[in-house]
Amino acid sequence: MQSLILLGYGKMAKALAQGLKNKYKLLVCGRNLAKVQSFCEELNLTPLFLENSTIPLKESDEILLCVKPYALNQFRFNGKAKCVYSILNATSLETLKAVIESQYYIRAMPNICASVGQSITSLCGDLAFQKEAIAIFDSIGKSVWLEEKHFPLATALGGCAPAFLALVAESLIDSGVTYGLTREDSTQIVRTLFSGFASLLEQNHPTLLKENVMSPGGSTAQGIATLEKHALKNAFLEAVLASKNFA
Repeated sequence: MQSLILLGYGKMAKALAQGLKNKYKLLVCGRNLAKVQSFCEELNLTPLFLENSTIPLKESDEILLCVKPYALNQFRFNGKAKCVYSILNATSLETLKAVIESQYYIRAMPNICASVGQSITSLCGDLAFQKEAIAIFDSIGKSVWLEEKHFPLATALGGCAPAFLALVAESLIDSGVTYGLTREDSTQIVRTLFSGFASLLEQNHPTLLKENVMSPGGSTAQGIATLEKHALKNAFLEAVLASKNFA
């Protein structure tokens, strides 16, 4: 079984480890030895003990970086790797090349849905390792290969938008409660709504779904008109742009 060094032990590292542990021999390392050991015991993985925060690399090694961007400079990388995979936000391929010596580099941006194996992960980097990168990140959902210049926008759509959808869900639940439903019933309706709608969206364009629900002059049409009056679509456009500009 091929080895893969995993740097980090946070939520995304855990999601990736759960998806990869049956395909790779994962060697886990990080700054806090106790957290590394706890992480490895929980997932039945192998810890990689570091001396002076130095990670030894060989030309056959592949390493997956799952730490916060600011933490990267707290490690020393001794040697040259075969491939570096990074999920560090707002950390370019050029930045990675300046910190770690490797033959190939892959940048990735998964999202919170990785914890249930349903992430959409944006990827870019060396085409020579595209197949391997897709295989790794498809273990936590689906992947899309992009040019690096599109990464800020992809981060806004794939990485930030789950919070936007959470706000939509919260607003719908609160609306149900405001007008008479119990919170339990309103929550159940909205949860099932999102689950069913996700399945429909896999097969249909959203405009078609909207038209199929919206009868002329009906209750759905009245609700859509109210949302348009309050410029909902423009609010999403501005939210995505704001997130893109910050990513």
